[in-house]
Amino acid sequence: MKMDVIALGSFQKKLQFSIPADEVRSELDKAYRDLGRQVRLPGFRPGKAPRNVLEMRFGARVANDVAANFIQQAWSDALDKQAVQPVGRPEVDSQGELAAGQPFEFSITVDVKPDIALDAHTGLEVGWPEATMGDDEVEDAVRHRLESEARLVEVTDRAVHSGDMVLVELTARDGDEVVASEPGTMIRTEADPYYPGVDALVIGMKAGDEKTESIAFPETARTEAIAGRTLDVTAKVMSIQANEIPEATDELAEELGYEGGIAGMRAALRGEIEQALQDAARNQARANVLQVLIDSNPFDVPDGMIQEQLEALVEELRLQAAYRGQDPRNLTFDDAQMGDLAVRAQFAVKGGLILEYVAEKEGIEVSDDDLERKYQEMADERGQAVETIKGYFVRDDAVDELRARLLEEKTLDWLLEHSELVTEPAGPAETAAPEAEAAPAAEADPSILDGKVGDVKAAIERGAHDAHLDALQAAEEAGKARKGVLGAIASRNKAIS
Repeated sequence: MKMDVIALGSFQKKLQFSIPADEVRSELDKAYRDLGRQVRLPGFRPGKAPRNVLEMRFGARVANDVAANFIQQAWSDALDKQAVQPVGRPEVDSQGELAAGQPFEFSITVDVKPDIALDAHTGLEVGWPEATMGDDEVEDAVRHRLESEARLVEVTDRAVHSGDMVLVELTARDGDEVVASEPGTMIRTEADPYYPGVDALVIGMKAGDEKTESIAFPETARTEAIAGRTLDVTAKVMSIQANEIPEATDELAEELGYEGGIAGMRAALRGEIEQALQDAARNQARANVLQVLIDSNPFDVPDGMIQEQLEALVEELRLQAAYRGQDPRNLTFDDAQMGDLAVRAQFAVKGGLILEYVAEKEGIEVSDDDLERKYQEMADERGQAVETIKGYFVRDDAVDELRARLLEEKTLDWLLEHSELVTEPAGPAETAAPEAEAAPAAEADPSILDGKVGDVKAAIERGAHDAHLDALQAAEEAGKARKGVLGAIASRNKAIS
C-alpha cells in the first residue's frame, strides 16, 4: 500500500492511498470464496456456485465491502504510523473503482492539530495588574475573622433586629385549615429558607409579642406544605438570639494562633491578603501574555478542537451543579452564555497550542523533582502524607495529566520572565484566566478553590462569597477536601448564621 500525506492548510491534511492490483485481486478472491461457502443459490450445490454467477448476483456488494475494508485498514495503518494526529472525523473525499487487475485508489481528508509558528514570543509588552490594598481591607479581614468566632447569646432588652435568630411559635392557616403548626421553630431574620416572609414579620417584635399577617410564600420555600401559597400566619416571639462578636484583644489573637497579639494578627492577615492579590495579579498576567500572543500571531484552529473544549466546559459546569445538589440535566445555557463559553473554548485551544510550541522550542520540561515538589505542596495543603497524594494520582492514572498542567504553568511563568511587564491599574477581581470554566451568572465560582489554603481562607473570611458557601463546601469536599478550607467555610457559615 502506498500512502502520501498532503497538507491542505494549517490544520487539514489529505491522505492519498493506492492499493496494488495484486492485493485487490487477492482480497476479491478471498471475498468470493467466503461468499460461495455462505450463500445458497437454486440449482447449485452448497459452495459450488461459479464465480461468474456470484459476480453477477453480488458483485456490487462484494466490491463495496472490500473497498470499505481497504479504507478502514489504511486509516488504521496511518494512525499506527502516526502519519496524522486527527482532531475530527475523517472523510473519504475521493474513491476510485475497485476491480480485479487494477489498483484501488482513494483519499481521506481529516482535520489535524495545527502546526503553528510564532513570529515572536519574547520581549512582549504584557500588563501586570497592580496589586494594591489599604488598611481598610486589613480591618475588614480582622472583623471577619472575629465574626467567625461569634457565638449566639440571648437578647432580652430590645426588639428583633435583622440578623437575629428568633424562636417563634407559628401557625399558618388557609381559612379554617391549619396548614402548618410549629410550637417552636427558629427563624433566621435574613432570608429564612423554611418560612420566607416570616422573617420580615417578626422584625421589630419583642419577646412575648404576637402578630398575625397574610404572607405569600414563594415556591422555593423549603417547607413543602406552604410553598407557593398565601396563608394567614400568626407568630409569637418566644426568645431572641443574636451573634455576639468578641472584642479584638491580644489574648483572643493568641488563642486564634496569631503570635504577637492583635498586632501580629493584623500583620498575618495583611500578608495573606497581599499574597492573594499577588497570586491573582500573576494569574491575570498569565492570561494577558497568552492574549498578546494570540492577538499578535493569528492562526486558525479546527472547529472540532473548539467543540471538544466547549463540551468539556459545559460538562464541568454540569458537574459543579451536581456538587451543589442540583440536577445537572436541568442546567441550561442561553445564547449569550453559550457564546461566552465558545470564546473561552477557543482561547483555551489556541493558548494550549501556543504553550506547546513555546515549551518545545525553549526546551521547557517538567522534571521528577518538579512533580515531587507539587506532591509535597498538595500534601501540606491537605494535611496528608505525600505518599498518599502520589497514590491518588497513580491510582487514577492522572500523573501525565498533572505533569501536563505543571508544564503549562512553567511555560507561562517562562513567558512572563521573558516579557516586558507593564503595571496596569487593577480592574475587578479576577483570579482565573479567560479560559477558566466560569459558571453562569449568579452561581458560585469554584475557581477560587484553586488557590493555596491561606489564600482561599482569606477570600472566604472577607465575606465575598457568603452567598455560595454551601456550593463551595460541596465543591471542596468533592475535590481536594482540605481541612483548612472546610474549616474556614464552617467558621464563616457560623458567623453569618
